[in-house]
Amino acid sequence: MRLTSVSIEGLRSVRLLEHLRIGSPTILSGHNDAGKSAIIDAILMLLGEYKLRIDDMTYERVEGDEPKRVDETSVTGVFELNDKEQGEFGATSLELRRRSIGGDAPVLQFLVEAPTDARLRDYADLTIPNLKDRLDTLEIPQGGLRVKADFIAALDEAAAAAPKELVWSKATSAMEKALPTAKRFDAAGPFDAEDAIRATLQTAYRAHLEGDELSGSVRDIERSIEEKLVFDVQNIRDHIKDKVGDVGEIDIQPTVNLSSANGLKSTSIFVTNSVGEPVNLHRSGAGRARRITLAVWEYNSLLLRETGQDIVLLYDEPDTHLDYAHQRELMQLIHEQAGEDNITVVVASHSMNMIDGVDISNVVHIRHEDHRTVVDRLSDDSEIGSHLGAIAASVGLRNTVLLHERLFVGVEGDSEARALPVLFKLATGRHLESCGIALWPCRNNEGALRFAEFLVGHGRQVAFLVDADSRTGAKHIFNDDRLIACGLDPNTHCLYVGEPNEIEDVFSDELWAEAANRSWPRDGDDQPSATWLPEDFTAHRDGKFSKLVEEMLRRGSTSGPSGKPEMLATLALGLRSRDQVPAILTDRFEKLIERAK
Repeated sequence: MRLTSVSIEGLRSVRLLEHLRIGSPTILSGHNDAGKSAIIDAILMLLGEYKLRIDDMTYERVEGDEPKRVDETSVTGVFELNDKEQGEFGATSLELRRRSIGGDAPVLQFLVEAPTDARLRDYADLTIPNLKDRLDTLEIPQGGLRVKADFIAALDEAAAAAPKELVWSKATSAMEKALPTAKRFDAAGPFDAEDAIRATLQTAYRAHLEGDELSGSVRDIERSIEEKLVFDVQNIRDHIKDKVGDVGEIDIQPTVNLSSANGLKSTSIFVTNSVGEPVNLHRSGAGRARRITLAVWEYNSLLLRETGQDIVLLYDEPDTHLDYAHQRELMQLIHEQAGEDNITVVVASHSMNMIDGVDISNVVHIRHEDHRTVVDRLSDDSEIGSHLGAIAASVGLRNTVLLHERLFVGVEGDSEARALPVLFKLATGRHLESCGIALWPCRNNEGALRFAEFLVGHGRQVAFLVDADSRTGAKHIFNDDRLIACGLDPNTHCLYVGEPNEIEDVFSDELWAEAANRSWPRDGDDQPSATWLPEDFTAHRDGKFSKLVEEMLRRGSTSGPSGKPEMLATLALGLRSRDQVPAILTDRFEKLIERAK
C-alpha cells in the first residue's frame, strides 16, 4: 500500500484537514507550533505507530462555555494498491481510517460499499442462533439450511441484491498487516545516535527472524541470528565511518534473546574519535551526533528498501544542527529515498534549502488561523498550477519566495528588474526583500498575466510597476483590455511610471549627462563637445526617449551601453542620494511598501 493522501480530524491543533495530498517527498513548511508535527503524528497514528492520548484531542470551543475535548479523533488515508494487493482486496485503492471515540483505543476501519440495511452487514462472526434470528427479522426462508455456511450464504445472497451505500466497516487483519511501515526521525526529540543504531539492528533482526533457514533449539536460533547481526554491525560501522569523517572506531555488540519483547536483549555501543579518544554519544557535539544519527538512519532505510515493503519515512526538522554542506547531503539522501517505488517521504522543515530543493507542488505551507491548523498549497491542476515551479524558476522566484513574500511586483523587463532594486534601496533605505516584496520581469509575455491571475486567485497580493505608455499600447500586455480579460483591475493592480511614457523619461537630462560622461565617454563621433551635455538628451524628449538615447550613446562612445538594461542600471548605480531618485518613483515605492504590509 502506498499512502497518497490523508485527512485529519480532531488531533491537537488540527480541527479538520481534508485531502492533504502526499507526494514523495512532501515538505511541510511553516512557523513553529503551526501543526507540522501534528500532521506527522497523525500519519503515524493512521499507520498504527502512534498511541493517542487524551491531550492529543482537539479542544472544541463553544462561545460562553469552557473548552472541552472533541468526541472523536480520526485520521483517514487513501492508499494505492500494488498488483498483489489488488488481487487480495479486489480494488485498486483503499480508503482506511483509524478512529478514536472519546479517547478509546483507535480502531482501523475501511470504506466499503455495503447494504443500507445494517442487518445485512457484519454477520460473518455470528453464531448459528444469531444468524437464524437475523434471517427471521429479514423474513428470509431458512428451509434446507443446516450448517453455518448455509446461513452465511443466504445472507450473502440477500446482501448482494440489497441497495448499497458507502459505510465504514472494521478493517481486516490482512489490511492492518498490509499498511506501510512507518519510521520517524525527530531531530528535536529524544531519538539519538545510540537509539538509531539499536533501531537499525532491530530492523535487521526482524529480517533475519523471518528467514526460512532458521531451525533448531531456541539458543541455536539466537546464536545464528547473532552471527548474522555481526555482518550487519560491520556494515553499520563502515557506513558511519564513510559518512562521518571525525569518528574513529565503533564497537557495537548486540545480544539476542528471543524471550525478550523485541528480541534484542541489549546493544552495547562504544565510539572513539579520530585520534582514539572515547566519545560519549549522548554528550558528543550536536552536529556530530546528528550526522552519526543520519548516517545510521540512512543505512536503516537501505535495509527497509531491500525488503520491498511499503515504507513511510517521516522526518521532523532533520536538518537541525547541520551545517550547509551536510544539509545538502541530507537533501540528496531524501531525494534518493523518495525515488524508490516503495518509499514515501514526508519532511517537516524550516530549511530554505529543503523547501527550495523540491518542486513547489510538493511543498505544503502550514499556518494557524484562529489557533487551528490550515494548509496552503500553491499549486493545482491548471496549466499554471501544474507548471508553477518551472514558471517561477524562469523569472527567478524560489519556492520560499512564493510561499512567504507579501507582494509580488511584475515589471516590464530586464531593464527594470536590474535598476529598480537599486533605486528602491536608495529611495527608501530598505531592500525589497526586507519589505516582503518580490520583483519579477514580465518581458511582455502574455503568460505573465496568467501567472499574476493565478497568484491573485491563490490569495497572493500582486502589483505591476510599468511604463505609462503600456496602458494604451495595443500590442502591450499591460493595456487595460488584456488586464481585464485576465481578471485583473488596471486601477488596482497597476502602478504606472513615466513622464510622459516610460521609466527612462523620469530622470533629468542632467542626471543622464552625468551618467554618460562617467560610463560612456564621448569619443565616437565628430560632435563639437568633448563631453555629453544635458541638451544632448533634451533633443530626444519628443520621440521614443530610451531608444534614441541608446542609439546616441552607441554612436558617440566606443564603450557605449550594450543595451537598455545596462543603460538604466548604470544610471541607477551612479546616483548618490535619495534626492536624486525621481519623486514619481519614490511615490510608487511608498505605495508598494504600503500594499505589502
